[in-house]
Amino acid sequence: MIRELKAEIRKTRRRFLWALPLGVTLIEFLILATNDYAYKPEIAADGYFYLIFGIPLYNTIFLPLTLAALASRICDAENKGNTYKLLCTVQEKKHIFDVKLLLGGLYVLLLTALQALLIPALGQVIPITQAFPVKHYLIFLAVLLTVSLALFLMQQVLSLLISSQLIPLFIGLLGSFVGLFSAFFPIQSVTGFLPWGYYIVGLTVSSWYDEASRVNYFYEVPFRWPWFAGFLVFSLLLYFVGKKLFLKKEV
Repeated sequence: MIRELKAEIRKTRRRFLWALPLGVTLIEFLILATNDYAYKPEIAADGYFYLIFGIPLYNTIFLPLTLAALASRICDAENKGNTYKLLCTVQEKKHIFDVKLLLGGLYVLLLTALQALLIPALGQVIPITQAFPVKHYLIFLAVLLTVSLALFLMQQVLSLLISSQLIPLFIGLLGSFVGLFSAFFPIQSVTGFLPWGYYIVGLTVSSWYDEASRVNYFYEVPFRWPWFAGFLVFSLLLYFVGKKLFLKKEV
């Protein structure tokens, strides 16, 4: 598997895939660092809650399409040249699926590491008096890693099964809109049934807007274990079903 992973890395070394997670993180940093609302005095006491609540919303917008593009770029070398038959003569077909997922997982880890730095970096720019909420920070990173891996897996299955990469990219773009749209609905009615909405389902911070004072108040909410357990089961089923469909695909 290590030899096959090295081969995949060589195939994508000139595609600058690392620029996708880096670009998303930089965009989110610039948006939040230049937002005048973040510098209001009433935000200082709950500044980290403001970030832990806001960043997943931006991830819901940016990451479905970003992960779709990442999966497409990892899979399109064989799709463009229709070289699966040739590739299967030198490595097992089941390893093709797993090694591409492993490579995508490394980029998801890079994304998680960059966003792990995002909150402390913003905390140095935005005046925040709140103590650093370690528990919520770790949950945010765990949700980011888990949901991003699941979305990448879904996009990889689509990219491997569909020759034209426009369709998987369109589904990723649609996921960005659907995920953002679902944020306006209760989790039990819409968001919890959409894989793109799980950055929001995984929030442990919520907000309440006081119309009289025009101030957002942030407060803690319990982690939604039942919903996330169902999401993990869905992800495992997606892995086994997606791999089985790929193995049945004629090459």
